[in-house]
Amino acid sequence: MKKQTHTIEIVALLLYASALILIMYYHEPWFDEAQAWLIARDATIRELLGSITHYEGHPPIWFFILMPFAKSGVPFEIGIKAVNFTIVTLAMGIFIFKAPFQRFIRCIIPFTYFFFYQYGVISRPYSLLMLGFVLSALMYKERNDKPFRFIAALSLICGSSAYGMLIAGGIAIVWLCETFGKSISLHQIKSFLKSRQFCALFILFIFNIFLLDCIYPFHYTYATTAVQTGSGVMLFYMFFMAPADAVCSLVLSNSTLGMNANFQMISSIIISCIIYFIIFAVTKKHQKRALFIVPYTLFAIFGGIVYFWVHHVGIIAMFYMFLLWCCFDEKLIVIKMPIIKTNQRVWEEKYLGIASRVLVLIIIGISIYWTIAASINEISFNYGTGRETAAFIKDNKLDQLNILVSWREIEDPTGKKYYDYNSLQGIPALAYFNRNIFYNFNHQLNNQCYLLHKIDKDGTYTEKSLQNAYPEVLLGNGSSTYTFGPEINMDDYSLVKSVHGNTIWKDNLIENRQFIFIRKDLLKNYPNLKQLNVEVEKLHE
Repeated sequence: MKKQTHTIEIVALLLYASALILIMYYHEPWFDEAQAWLIARDATIRELLGSITHYEGHPPIWFFILMPFAKSGVPFEIGIKAVNFTIVTLAMGIFIFKAPFQRFIRCIIPFTYFFFYQYGVISRPYSLLMLGFVLSALMYKERNDKPFRFIAALSLICGSSAYGMLIAGGIAIVWLCETFGKSISLHQIKSFLKSRQFCALFILFIFNIFLLDCIYPFHYTYATTAVQTGSGVMLFYMFFMAPADAVCSLVLSNSTLGMNANFQMISSIIISCIIYFIIFAVTKKHQKRALFIVPYTLFAIFGGIVYFWVHHVGIIAMFYMFLLWCCFDEKLIVIKMPIIKTNQRVWEEKYLGIASRVLVLIIIGISIYWTIAASINEISFNYGTGRETAAFIKDNKLDQLNILVSWREIEDPTGKKYYDYNSLQGIPALAYFNRNIFYNFNHQLNNQCYLLHKIDKDGTYTEKSLQNAYPEVLLGNGSSTYTFGPEINMDDYSLVKSVHGNTIWKDNLIENRQFIFIRKDLLKNYPNLKQLNVEVEKLHE
């Protein structure tokens, strides 16, 4: 028998790595990327475990991975991108060489939107989730013989995010139920308690308790205090539209449901039902229906009721990959496509197989289009504003002046206004400095540049920071939700820089701005700076 070569797989992996490096080079890190790096750079392990993760909502694993690079002085973009690149390239390398799919599928999936752009180019802990899913799928078949390896892979899923904890927990529950079968006897329980599987599951349970203790939100945590929690609409979305959004539809954008987009919503519901039909048929054939239902239900309920953001929908795509891998890895033969066999006549089975292949190609084609569109937009436009803002401040030595950054003003359902304890503005730029350059941020601590995500409900901190304030530079944006406070008279300042940023989501661009103002009496000292005639919303109103 002729030995199969892996030339095509090697070429696919090299193309993936090369394309990733190219688009990563152009990508300007945004707030979430900068915040993680600043935490890894400036926080102690005690601060990380004792308070930070309770406000961040993410387990500490990602920060621990970044710490050696951040604390050793590696430049921000090089460090965080190198870490993310290594993780996702390893994950996709394993997928390309080991997944039990047709070669075309193995070599093209890494270039789809979530596996390439959203979790590859953008450096977030979801790269760990990707690696965790790939390793868990690879080891699923031998979970009973090698339970500790399987649990180690599930632990990587858990350590990536709260969503990973729920999905991995669901997978573990299904595995536990499969162990006992339909009935439980005292003998089975005694035998199980002495098994390696019990030890492995117990370790996973303890690890999840530790992670839960790390991320359980404190009082006044921003995400649970100021961000609107789930609703019936979001719960409906999670079950009947999110499955389609993960592969080929675009209903949720910028974390808001476009309820007027009736065609998109209806088509998304139809596509989701088709996806359910296919998954139920495939998982029934391979006796893995519970492996889909339990983890996804836990994920969907949490996302619909507690917290969900637009980029989290890609987790579903990764879960699909894990689920189909587990199904198709049962046999030694390579299963080319998810064909649903019937007991009808042969010609019906043939055309159903063709329809399945066409559907898969359409889904992959749409996702590849999103990758191309997002990559072109990444090259053509700024993503984050931090790189350009920091360069402007450094080039003009504005960091030697007193810089005031705007903060978020929030109104609760009763009409009372309160403030983010710190400013959300300026964090992406701070990652390019080795000290805090904003005097109203974090009590002017030079060694703490990350956002604390606390809420200043009574306004005490905000009022104190503005007493007798007459800052020389202002950093803010034109959003009505951000303010410099009523003490600042914007007529005393000239706009000297407007940095354009764009949130790239699939083939959409959502524009945002970063404005830099300087006090008019100081403008003459900076001949390189000119007042810009740009319409800016009054930030003090």
